[in-house]
Amino acid sequence: MRNTKTKLTKIILCIAAALCLCACEQKPSPSVPIEPAGETTESSIFVYSDTCIIVETDRSTSSITFQNLETGLRYTLTYDSLTFFTDRYSKSITATQVSNGQICNISFVKDGKKLKSLEVASNYFEYTNVSGFKFYNSSTRMEYLKDKYELDDNIVVCSGKETIDVLEIADEDVITIRGNGHTVYSISVDRGHGYLSLDNDKYFIDGFIEVDKDIRKITEDMVLTVPEGKYSVLISKDGTSAVKEVTVGRNQDAVIDLSDVEIKKNFGNITFSTDPENATLIIDGEKVNDISKPVKMEYGIHEVIVRADGYETLSKYLSVGTPKAEVEFKLTKLADDETDNKDDKTTSTDTDNNTDDKKDGSETTDENKENKTGTKVYIDAPKDAELYVDGNYVGVVPCSFDKKIGTVVLTLKKDGCQTRSYTINLEDINTDSRYSFSELLKLESN
Repeated sequence: MRNTKTKLTKIILCIAAALCLCACEQKPSPSVPIEPAGETTESSIFVYSDTCIIVETDRSTSSITFQNLETGLRYTLTYDSLTFFTDRYSKSITATQVSNGQICNISFVKDGKKLKSLEVASNYFEYTNVSGFKFYNSSTRMEYLKDKYELDDNIVVCSGKETIDVLEIADEDVITIRGNGHTVYSISVDRGHGYLSLDNDKYFIDGFIEVDKDIRKITEDMVLTVPEGKYSVLISKDGTSAVKEVTVGRNQDAVIDLSDVEIKKNFGNITFSTDPENATLIIDGEKVNDISKPVKMEYGIHEVIVRADGYETLSKYLSVGTPKAEVEFKLTKLADDETDNKDDKTTSTDTDNNTDDKKDGSETTDENKENKTGTKVYIDAPKDAELYVDGNYVGVVPCSFDKKIGTVVLTLKKDGCQTRSYTINLEDINTDSRYSFSELLKLESN
């Protein structure tokens, strides 16, 4: 009996010793990574944060390409149902509601390139429906509502799903700009432009075309840059006119065929009145001797110049399309100092000579439009593309044209490629300028 108790005691002591040993054994602690700046850790996984611009969204692959706001570095992350999206007011949104060009604060897992959260940044301005802007200083600055802005060196410019160059933004475009203070980090084109040309237009050369109240003289092989949208286009020459419906898509070419236009002449009787009453009226370069009677004018668009001593000269286009119409012109008085300067420079008075009147009117218009300096602008690339300056055909690249002060629109066109236009501001008038542009994108074949 005693031996039994002794054995039982030994067994109990062995079990107690084993339990004590297990309790005292220490497992090594897992290593905790040091948290880098701008990163947090969750379950030993690095979660990075960044302020960036959305460059491209791809719904088919559930991915978004971002550009770091400071460095310009680009990277792509994927998202899923666990990714949390919020707008600039901290309200939940979906991935389909974010758009290219937005400035965001994001968090992501670097190893798996997974986007965890995206918040549209509220501390950066966002001006929408921007028009009437102007780019200058080689498109490194812009002006809007009399405020001047610097364009960031790594600025992102988006047009639909594409990223484009700042020079590809036309004056007629409507844009959204985003930035901070007076620095713009991204531009999105909300309403872009396309291109309009005429086919079978030989008769209408030197006539006029009116698109959305913009009237232009028709030249051979012209290509106009037109805001995207639907238009009723008026085309006229020597009393023959036609209205054509056309839809212009963004970065698309639209062509109006004039082969079915019946050539005929219609006339309207236009009654003019001027203030002051003694003003001189010149229509298409010809002086009207008596404006007290209706003037017979062919249907179409005509150039009208009205001038009088002591008043600013008025030059505009007049569209005639009805049998009868009344038109009134009111001139603005010149300031006294302007009148004195004009008198000092005048060496002869106006006469009834029609040739002199035509010459005077033409010179005034040409000086305002041309401003030729004797220097040239050379376009070196893309080679073999057709070059149009302000819609007028110049030649095949490489080629050149006379430089003129101000803004010009360069349009590049090549068969099988997407037409592109660039708006440049010619500021330096004393030297030649050279430009090379990217190759035109090839159109996908059907």
